[in-house]
Amino acid sequence: MKEHLGRIAGTKNFKKVILALGIAFSILSVFIVVKPEPFLKFGYLGVFAFNLFGPGTLLIPTLSQTMILPLLAFATALGMAINDSVSWLVGSRGDVIIPRTARIQKVEIIVRKYGVFGLFFTSLLPLPYDFIGLIAGYLKLPYRLFLIPTFLGRFARMMLLGLGTKMLL
Repeated sequence: MKEHLGRIAGTKNFKKVILALGIAFSILSVFIVVKPEPFLKFGYLGVFAFNLFGPGTLLIPTLSQTMILPLLAFATALGMAINDSVSWLVGSRGDVIIPRTARIQKVEIIVRKYGVFGLFFTSLLPLPYDFIGLIAGYLKLPYRLFLIPTFLGRFARMMLLGLGTKMLL
């Protein structure tokens, strides 16, 4: 069964479907960011769902004033990490989709040199992390070695953003 799934995942059609899903997620996120209110009706679960498609960083300053910050940061970070997983999946199947440019080689060096620590620290920063997820997948970094530091970095970032907002207000 595992060999069969591996053969399917290696086909060009599968790679095209994964790329199309990545593009669809990106387009959908634009619409969701403009109107997040339907998600927020559902509290932390809604924040998680919102972050599957949109950047939760935009919600933290406002919601940290009315919600429990560690739970808010957890829901946001988990949603964002799963969202970033789409990029990892595209990258892991993307040898046909992603040409090996100089920019990719620079990020590749960082990921190879610093590994999970590099992923953790880059997920703390407001960078286009999808690109890093693509590279991590492209380098065949095991999924759990991608997901855990991504989640932890996102969680720390949301906590710091929420605490900073509380201190300023």
